[in-house]
Parts: sequence; structure tokens; C-alpha cells
Amino acid sequence: MEEKKGSLIGPEILEILSSPQSADKIRESFAEMLPYDIFVLCDDLQDDQIARCIKALGVPTGIELFQEFNDERKREIFSCFSREWMADILEEMDPDERADFVNVLPEELTEEILPLVARAERLDIKKLMEYEEETAGAIMTTDYAVLPPDITVKSALERLKLQAFDKETIYYIYVTDDQRRLIGLVTLRDLIVSLSYKKMEDIMRTNLVSANVSEDKERVAEMLHHYDFLAIPIVNDGNCLVGIVTVDDVVDVVIEESTEDIYKYGAAGEYIDYMSANFFRVARQRAFWLLILIFVGFITAWVLKQNSVMLETVVALSFFIPLLLGSGGNAGTQSSTVVIRGLATGDIKMDDLMTVVRKELIVGVIMGASLGSIVTLRALWLEKDIRLGIVVGLAMIATIILGTVLGALLPILFKKMKLDPALMSGPFITSIVDVVSLMIYFRIAFMVFSG
Repeated sequence: MEEKKGSLIGPEILEILSSPQSADKIRESFAEMLPYDIFVLCDDLQDDQIARCIKALGVPTGIELFQEFNDERKREIFSCFSREWMADILEEMDPDERADFVNVLPEELTEEILPLVARAERLDIKKLMEYEEETAGAIMTTDYAVLPPDITVKSALERLKLQAFDKETIYYIYVTDDQRRLIGLVTLRDLIVSLSYKKMEDIMRTNLVSANVSEDKERVAEMLHHYDFLAIPIVNDGNCLVGIVTVDDVVDVVIEESTEDIYKYGAAGEYIDYMSANFFRVARQRAFWLLILIFVGFITAWVLKQNSVMLETVVALSFFIPLLLGSGGNAGTQSSTVVIRGLATGDIKMDDLMTVVRKELIVGVIMGASLGSIVTLRALWLEKDIRLGIVVGLAMIATIILGTVLGALLPILFKKMKLDPALMSGPFITSIVDVVSLMIYFRIAFMVFSG
């Protein structure tokens, strides 16, 4: 629906941009629209045309529209502005968005523009850029409402009116002492329902939940989820308030982490913007993992070669190899998907290793016995050879058990080694199960047909 709407109004925007007094007409056309809706309509325009729309819309709508684009597109649009406008945009952007964006700008351009930015914003940019990428400090904003403990509710509301214009949220107001140490929290609701002569220290909540600035951003996302907060305060080692992480920041983190995990689990490499990436970059991303899987495939081929005599003796054994490998790989993928998701949500802990393995072992036995019975009957009906039925049936049971146990075990072991469990991708687990399943299959065949 959005795409259709955008394509219909696109020519109208172009007509407005080519007309006299285009800035006034752009403001009039977009007056009742939200920044994201404007972004949907403008996304197909040229970079310089979008820059003109942003300038016409001004603060805050134009800045909010600019922030809707991804970093790569932002950089292209940004290059269409004058140096003075570049400085103005950086001053008006949300602190966390601004720091992330400055990180992707060319160093020479950053050095040229930052001296033009107001001192307070310039210092804020430099401070936020110091934090490591995966930490709470990297996603926090410094636009938060703060009050001292010794003022009354009446004075607090007056101060809050002055702060409200440039704060990301004023529903949570943080109470700090003269050293800026976090000592309490009041909500806007607390202020509205409290008596006007009460002081902040009388109504504030002191059982605070906060996160350290060096805390992993995924952990901060979990805290916001578990406590159902709109924002969580971020403190340094001295418990001084340095920023807040809001729900919208966490949504971005969750989407980013989920996207990265999907790419890793599909053995597609690191996340890149698919639509803007060229063919060679996409191919290079995928080729690395395919190369690893090819080497694992060489082992599979070696196992087949080592058992070529058995295959020549009992040709029917080859009929069931694709069936066994497919079943084992699928079982491993199912198991690893559940475990990786459980590790990500916290439902599965590191201490649950033996419980998980035991459960998957039992599940593997149940599924293996069921599928093993089916393939045994199929082998008997196809080849009329009870020995072949026994081999295929036992191999199917062993393969399913192996797939489910390895699928559960390997992601947890990766987590214990401080590696991302999602690296234990579906194709990787499938390749490992293929090799081991073939070894088991031919071992059982050797024992049965040589006995």
C-alpha cells in the first residue's frame, strides 16, 4: 500500500520541486504527515531533491525525515548540503543518531564540519563516539530530563516545561545529587498527582534498575523487555547518570541483532544492505562460507570413496543416502533453531546444557524410531532384503538422534566459548551431520552384510 501511495504522489513532489516557492508548497503538502510517511513518499527521489525537502521542512520535521534513512543514504543526502547546513543538521539530530552518523562520515569531512557545530553538541558527539559499538553507551541518548532532590513538585513542573522541548522523553525524570549520581526516579504521573509542596526526595522511587555504560546492548534490551520500562538509565562506574536507552533504541537493536543472526544462521556472511550492494560484494560475502562447506563436503566424498567397495557390493545402499542425509540435516537444523532462539531470549541458560541434550536425545529416539520404521518398510518393499531394511532403519534412528543432539549441543558449546551461537549455522550443522551419518551408515552396513 505504501509503495503504491509513494509511486502515485512522486510526480506531484517533482512538480512541486520544479515550481516557484517550492519550499512553501512542500511544507503545505507535508504539514499533516508523520516523518516516516514522508520518508516513504520521498525514498525514490534523487539525493539532492530529498535534501531540498529536508531544508524546506526545517526543524524538527526535516531532521526527523533525514534520520529515517539508513546511514549510507544519509551520507549521500548529507553531501548535498552546504557546510553550514551540515553543521545545523548535526546540532539538531538526536544524540545517539548523530554519533552513529558521524562515525560513518569521511574523517576529513568530520574534521571540517565539527568546528562549525555548537560546543555542547560537539563535546556530546565526541563523548558518545568513545563508547564501543556493542555497548549501552553506543545506543544511549543524552537528552533526558533530570531534577535535583530538594525542589518541590511545583518547581519541578516549571523546570520540566523548560526541559521538555529538547528531551527525547519526559515521562521518566531522573533525580541526581550535586555530583550527578543517580539517586531516584519520578514519573510525570507522580508529579501530576503529588501535592505541590512535596519535594522530589519525598516522592521519588529509590529501588532503581539501571545499566552500566559498558553493558552489552543486548543485555540492556533484555532489561527493558523484562521490566516493561519505556527507558532505562545508563550510569558509569561511579553511578553518575550519563544517558538513557529508550524503547525505540532497543527496537533498533533487536532488529539489527535478529538480522545478523539470520544471516549467520543461513551462512550468508555479515549483514549488508542487499539493494545497494553490488554483485561482487554479495558474492564475496557468501563465497567464504560456501568455501568452508565445500571442504566439509570433501570429507563426505572421501567417506563415500572409502566405502566404494561396499556400495558396489550392495548397490541398493546408495538409494537411501540422500534420504538419510536430508533427514539428519533437517533434524539438526530443527534442534539448533530452537536452542539458538532459546539462548537469545534467555529461556535456555548455559547451566541447562545437560537438560537440553537429554531432552533432545529422547526427542531424537522418538522421531528416529518412527522414521526408522517407515524407511525399513520402504527398503523391504523396494528390495525384498531384510538385511537392507535393518541397515537403513538403524542408520535412520542413529542419524536422527545424532542430528538432534548435535543441533542442540554445538550452539551451546559456541556460547560457552564466547562465540555467537548463530555461527553454528543450519548448513554447517547439516554438513557435519552428513559426514558422521555416512560413517555410521557404512559401519552398520559392514556389520550386517559381513556377519
